[in-house]
Amino acid sequence: MRILTERETGATGGIIMALNGLSRTGRRLGPLLVALSILPGCVDLSGHGPARLWATLRPRQTVAALRPGHAYCMRGFLGIFSTGIDQLARQLRRDDGIPAASCADSEPHRLYRFLLREYRAGRLRGPLVLIGHSWGADDQIRVARRLGRHGISVRLLVAIDPVTPPEIPPNVERCIDIYKSHPLTDFLPFWRGVPARAKNPRRTKLTNINLRYANVGFPTAGINHINIEKNPGVHRMILALVQRCIPVYADLPPRASCGGRFPARQAYAEHASSLKLSAIPEAKK
Repeated sequence: MRILTERETGATGGIIMALNGLSRTGRRLGPLLVALSILPGCVDLSGHGPARLWATLRPRQTVAALRPGHAYCMRGFLGIFSTGIDQLARQLRRDDGIPAASCADSEPHRLYRFLLREYRAGRLRGPLVLIGHSWGADDQIRVARRLGRHGISVRLLVAIDPVTPPEIPPNVERCIDIYKSHPLTDFLPFWRGVPARAKNPRRTKLTNINLRYANVGFPTAGINHINIEKNPGVHRMILALVQRCIPVYADLPPRASCGGRFPARQAYAEHASSLKLSAIPEAKK
C-alpha cells in the first residue's frame, strides 16, 4: 500500500483510496476517474475568469455590510455545473449583508494565498465563512486546513454535497454538511454527497444533514448532485445559518442605510423572520 503525498490527498487521492474498495471492473475505470479528478483543479470552463476576490475588500461591500467578516463560495467540477454558488454569493451580499465572492474549483490555492496575505496585512477582519459545492466543498476544507497552520480560524464552513471530503480541521468552529445520499451509487467517488467527519469533535461543531431523510421544511425528492446548490430551500438554510453564526453589527442603522444598498432594520427583521432557522439542527455535543 503506497502512501499518498499531500498533493495527492485532494480529489485525486480520495478517488485512489476509494478505488481500493471496488471490484476489478471498477478498477478499470480508475484512469478515467483520476483524470476527471485532476481536471477541476486545472480547468475552469465557466467563462468568468479569475474570481474577483479583492472585491470583498472594496468599501462598497465592507462599509455597507450588515455583518462583520467575509464569505467565499467555491463552485464544483470545471466551474460550469455549480452556477447556484454564484447566486448564493449574491444572496449573501444582498440578504445577509456580508461581503462575499464566488470562485472556481480551479482556484483553491489562489484563494488560500489571498486569505493568508490579506489576514497578515490586517485587511480581512472578523469571521471567515467558506462555502463549497461538490469538489469545491472538498477543496474548501483543504483551504481551511492550510489556513489553520497559520493560526487562522474559520467561523463557518458549509459543504454542499462533498464528494471525497477530508476531515474537518480543528480551526473550523462550525461546520454544516448538507448532502443527499444515493445508496445505489454512493460507492462511486464522484457525483455524490457524503457525510463529513471532524478531526477534533471537541473543537468543531459538526452537523451532517442528509436531505434524503431530514425534515427541512421544503421538498427534497427532486434534489440531486447537479441541482442541490441551486435549490432555493438549501439557499435559505445557508442564509439562516450565516445569520445564526454571525450577528449583525451593533450600529446597524447607519451601515444598513449606506448608499441605500441594504434595507433598514425593520425590513431586515422581516427578511430574517422569513427564514426557518429551525431547519438547521444544533450540533450534537
